[in-house]
Amino acid sequence: MTNYYYIATEPLSNTWETTKIENYLLSFDFLHKLDGNFESQNPYLIISLMKVKNKDRWSSLDYNKDETNYVSIITSDWGEQETDVINVLKGLEQFLGSNIYPDD
Repeated sequence: MTNYYYIATEPLSNTWETTKIENYLLSFDFLHKLDGNFESQNPYLIISLMKVKNKDRWSSLDYNKDETNYVSIITSDWGEQETDVINVLKGLEQFLGSNIYPDD
């Protein structure tokens, strides 16, 4: 099963510096950067940085090298990977000063 989450600025006109988020994510050796997306197969985790106009309508093409206001997170069910994924996600919440929400 795949789980979907997000972190967003409130309001969306606020932004975070993309480079700072990228540097944070790259501090986890298992995440690899591909055009604003950070991916890992083990543990399974995809984090996409975007600057969107609407939380309900976005695509991975909304990457902005300077500003981010929406972070999409995809992961599998918790299991053996739980510790690694939780470390990244809890740290990201603290780093951005915002909560992670389920993306229904």
